[in-house]
Amino acid sequence: MGFVIKNCRVKIEFSFILVLCFAALLNASDLLLLFVFSGVHELAHFAVLLAVGGSPDSLTFSFYGLALKYSTKLSRIKELCILLAGPAANLILYFFLRDDINLILFSLNILPIYPLDGGRVLRLYSYRISGFISRAFLILIFILSIYLIIEYKSFSLLLIAVYLTAYSVLY
Repeated sequence: MGFVIKNCRVKIEFSFILVLCFAALLNASDLLLLFVFSGVHELAHFAVLLAVGGSPDSLTFSFYGLALKYSTKLSRIKELCILLAGPAANLILYFFLRDDINLILFSLNILPIYPLDGGRVLRLYSYRISGFISRAFLILIFILSIYLIIEYKSFSLLLIAVYLTAYSVLY
């Protein structure tokens, strides 16, 4: 399902609606909060994009959360402001709410792994070494996820690592 708001294509994938329905049925308030705080993260990117004179092309709601895309050519400093706005919003929310979800969103998004915000910052300033650093951090995340599986039976970080690896291979 999709619609357009002022030249910005808004797309809501079926997987997003499905996840919301499961979260509501299972009373998974943490999952619902994750989507809310991810939305605030993307809204911060969106607000700064508009503030620096850019215009959004699309906003997609999917199983993986929300994603803002734009093709406006901007200076590096403006790009940096846009990229850091999302993690900054999560960090500010963490300081006010003291919740784990915003701390995790902040920590995850500042990692220097493309397509995360930290990886985009690294790519913005040093495209040549960004691939190497992204792969090194992915290897570290896989090692940490194996430890978490063995020690705590937690597969969450492994799922994130697989998603990031698949995305970096495809794009």
